Amino acid sequence: MVGSNGIVADNPKFLKQAIEKLNQLQRQLARRTKGSNRWQKTKQRINKLHGKISRQRLDFAHKTSRQITNENDILVFEDLNVKAMQKFNGSMVADNVMGLITQLSKYKAELEGKLYHEIGRFEKSTGICSECGQRHVLTLNDRRFTCTACGAYQSRDLAAAKSIASTGELDIIAAGIVARVTPASQQKQSVKTKAFELSKLDFGSEKKDAA
Repeated sequence: MVGSNGIVADNPKFLKQAIEKLNQLQRQLARRTKGSNRWQKTKQRINKLHGKISRQRLDFAHKTSRQITNENDILVFEDLNVKAMQKFNGSMVADNVMGLITQLSKYKAELEGKLYHEIGRFEKSTGICSECGQRHVLTLNDRRFTCTACGAYQSRDLAAAKSIASTGELDIIAAGIVARVTPASQQKQSVKTKAFELSKLDFGSEKKDAA
């Protein structure tokens, strides 16, 4: 997972780490007489290993979503069709926790009064230059690319994250949810940090709070 602010969370691939032991137990189970004591014990060991993998994934997802929520007031995610991706490469996607991180980030953001937004599933994000917006067609093996318009050499994932952030920003501004503001402390600075304020609140309040 790569964020537009530079945050990177590498996939620990817990299933891949345990696959050798899991395959060994599955072969052992196949040699046992179904329903016997040894079969039951091996089955329990398999279930225990699956439980460990599940807990590891959940812990990783909680820690990652917590970092995302702590470091941002506005969270923009890409709506990924995880089920369709599993058909393409089931084991790789199954060993990822993309959907879980998204769900937990949304839950944590809403719990803390922060703004969560997902861009449309069919919005293009891959291959868009983060400097000039030029679009490129990339293969799955193209992890970095050079923009044909401005010559900027960039990471595919970071450029996509910045494109998602930009699309989400335009979405929530167009919807009248937030407005772009320039804090007084930044008005004389040449480099400005993006800042927003809520334009309307779900609670019917007219009060504007900094987002």
